[in-house]
Amino acid sequence: MFSNLSDLKKAGFFYGLVMVLTTSVCLLFRLLAPDSELVVLVHNLTPVLATILMLYVFTRDGYAKDGRFSLGLRRAGWRYWGLALLLPLLVLGVSYGLAWISGAVTWAMPTESGWLRTLLLDLSIGLLVTTLFALSEEIGFRGCMLPRMLRLGTTRALILSGFLFATYHLPVIFLTPFFMNEGSRLLTIPIFLLVLTAAGVIYGALRLAADSIWPSTIMHGVSNSFLGIVGSMTVLSSPAAIYLVGESGMITLVITTAVALWMLRRRDTAVQRIPALDQS
Repeated sequence: MFSNLSDLKKAGFFYGLVMVLTTSVCLLFRLLAPDSELVVLVHNLTPVLATILMLYVFTRDGYAKDGRFSLGLRRAGWRYWGLALLLPLLVLGVSYGLAWISGAVTWAMPTESGWLRTLLLDLSIGLLVTTLFALSEEIGFRGCMLPRMLRLGTTRALILSGFLFATYHLPVIFLTPFFMNEGSRLLTIPIFLLVLTAAGVIYGALRLAADSIWPSTIMHGVSNSFLGIVGSMTVLSSPAAIYLVGESGMITLVITTAVALWMLRRRDTAVQRIPALDQS
């Protein structure tokens, strides 16, 4: 149907499709089940649905030779798994550590017996669940969209794809009450968009370096899981602390941006192996 589109137009088509899908999901839930947090989970699945529709209905790239493997699913990217596991712990650990030192937050460690076992169980389950949902977003944004944007140049493609990944969250922010509902949105939403843009650059650079979406999926899942666990054990010392840590925190933004800039400067030569998907 749209098989003659250029790579960049296919990237734009994917973004438009995923925005239509996630906006429709949010509006439908708002109409039928306004109190259901299930909308956030369904929203997270729209990138993989958009990818399937694009590859097998609209552009039909999925039927071409090796078309389904252009998503970065075939390679494991083992070399980058250690970085994928440890970097989120370092970024969030430093972010919350600095906030703790400043007195902006305090730790609320569990006191009941068996809390460590419960924490490890919650972390394991949370990591599995968040990684599964992260896989949907990675298939869409880093598997399908990013390689088709490389004609812009790698740095531009990483930054723009990171920004588009961030804005994909806007429908669930504005159309549901379950996301980004603490603090002043005039501050939290811009910081959130910048944090996710930087995170998207990191995920994208890792995907290109590994020629695989599995390391970026693991990093994405670990980030979300660890953020939830640390956030649940953190007490804000003042309302203003909401602007320092977490996904809408300035400390998180500074550290995540620093890591993104470092990765842009030290991109692996493996990026050269990512071929243009459409030679038109």
